Amino acid sequence: MTKKWDFNNIPKTAKVGLILSIVQAIIVIILELAVLIKLINGLSPFKWLKYWSTDKSPLAYSLLFVVAMFFSVYLFAGAVVQENTLQLISFIMFHIFILVWSVFIHYNIQNSMWEKYDPGLFSQVKSITIAVSIIIGVTLTVWSYICYKLYRLYGWEMYKLIGANYHIREMYKEYLLLVQLLKLNYFTFAGFAIQYTVLVLKSTDTEFYITVALIPISLLVLVASYYALKRESAALMWAFIFGMNGCIGYYVFKIARMYDSRQHSKYSGVRAIMTFFGIISLILIVVTVFQAIICLTNFGQGLLKQMELIKGVPSDIMSNGPSFYINSAGERRMALEEYN
Repeated sequence: MTKKWDFNNIPKTAKVGLILSIVQAIIVIILELAVLIKLINGLSPFKWLKYWSTDKSPLAYSLLFVVAMFFSVYLFAGAVVQENTLQLISFIMFHIFILVWSVFIHYNIQNSMWEKYDPGLFSQVKSITIAVSIIIGVTLTVWSYICYKLYRLYGWEMYKLIGANYHIREMYKEYLLLVQLLKLNYFTFAGFAIQYTVLVLKSTDTEFYITVALIPISLLVLVASYYALKRESAALMWAFIFGMNGCIGYYVFKIARMYDSRQHSKYSGVRAIMTFFGIISLILIVVTVFQAIICLTNFGQGLLKQMELIKGVPSDIMSNGPSFYINSAGERRMALEEYN
């Protein structure tokens, strides 16, 4: 779609949401960095190096949470720019995810530091991690209202863009849903792999290098799957589905291994949060496989041609708004009727 985007022309609700998402991210990032600074300053250099070599969880959690806040802004901004209702839903689901994650982080940091720091510093860090959860929890209500208002607005925009053909609109929704799942999959997989590498594995473990290599490989796989979806490549999509089934086995193995009595000490202190990440990742992958199959069955039924038609519409015509979609859409509607 070549429609020109202008901040001044977007709805007031979207402007408020964009500003709020940035402000929220800045506040949470400052709080997470404050936790790191307090932890570092609370130990002498020698003790810090010793602590880092034995327990990296506070640093890993805080840095990953900073990345999560950037990802949250990306999801909301992308939803506004693309007028994407499904990305609004993804944003809300991700917000719930980071809320639960923040609670896990609070308890994990609390359990890992109570023996290593003085009670005063421990109390300060505890207050900050609680504040992060409260901020995310309170703003969830605001986000739900904002996204609801935008969902109603953007739902009509999609109707105008795609047209009245029910079959095309449903296929387009399935397409957008899979794109959202791919985005969420990469974050959860990368998050799980990074935490597993930093908190569980040692550099002497063979699995360490395999897990590190899987992070960029997974990105390439997801990019390839997006290309397969966009170009309706059945061969690439089947390869993606096959690979994702392998990921299901990987996560089932990892989660089961966390509760193996022989691996008890290896996962001590991180079992709960790793299980949470693993289960969320597993659920996302299973849903993604089913959604990929649905999209695969839609190949060759007119969606690709319709999307190419939309992209070919000049931006100056698109900017004329409803008059183009409703009053001057004769040829577009004829194209849609070909698939009735």
